[in-house]
Amino acid sequence: MTAKKSDIQRLIECCICCDYLTDVRETPCCHQLFCNTCIQSWLKKPTKNCPRCRSTTLTEQSLLKNVVVQRFVDNLQFPCPYALQGCSAEIARCDLLKHKRLCSYSPDKLANKHRLKLEESRNLLLRYKEGKTHITDNALFDLAKLFHTEHDYDNAKECLQMIKDQDNLQEIIILQAQIERDTNQYDKALELYTKAYSLSNSSSQRIELLTAKGYLLLKKAQYEQAKDVFTQAFDLLRSDDESPTKVELLNALGLIAKKCSD
Repeated sequence: MTAKKSDIQRLIECCICCDYLTDVRETPCCHQLFCNTCIQSWLKKPTKNCPRCRSTTLTEQSLLKNVVVQRFVDNLQFPCPYALQGCSAEIARCDLLKHKRLCSYSPDKLANKHRLKLEESRNLLLRYKEGKTHITDNALFDLAKLFHTEHDYDNAKECLQMIKDQDNLQEIIILQAQIERDTNQYDKALELYTKAYSLSNSSSQRIELLTAKGYLLLKKAQYEQAKDVFTQAFDLLRSDDESPTKVELLNALGLIAKKCSD
């Protein structure tokens, strides 16, 4: 007989706190497993009975340690709590707290890393402006993207203005538009998105640029113009398109219809 995953899950979970077992205790009456703190707290109630079988013979002294199950639970492999931030480590449960404290992907450590990177980038830009170092146009564009990500919009704009080679003009204009959008300069952003659209030859990029324009027009409460732009983007989709972009555009058009009917 093969144990199912759900059976194993029930075995290693405390049925009081519904979390993984810690300092395992086993009841002599029905052999149910609990965390020590959970069952001790339960037995302090006026009615001292087993949470599972309701036996009244259960006492604190009769609880049994279950070292085998505890060892099994402690050695279960868990993903790092900061997996969404980029940590790919799998850690034994008994080492999880230590790893969490030391993990380089923790919010505090990531914030410190970003702060140091931002300071380093500002110093690099300053040295370039003082003529103490050389930076390529590609490096300036990368700096502009970093400053934009870190909400340092003035330095981002300055980096873009210093780029001499206009081979990547469209990418530069799109980043300029994003900066103007994020600093609430919606009219400037709309002009830049329109300019970037005129340079685009790709349907997917045109849809992306029109969508960005549509959201800006929504922010400005220009619903008819927003509807026209979103419809233009929708018409660029293939007839068999089932992508999230199609859903997003339909949702935007639905929102506009609701705004216009209110």
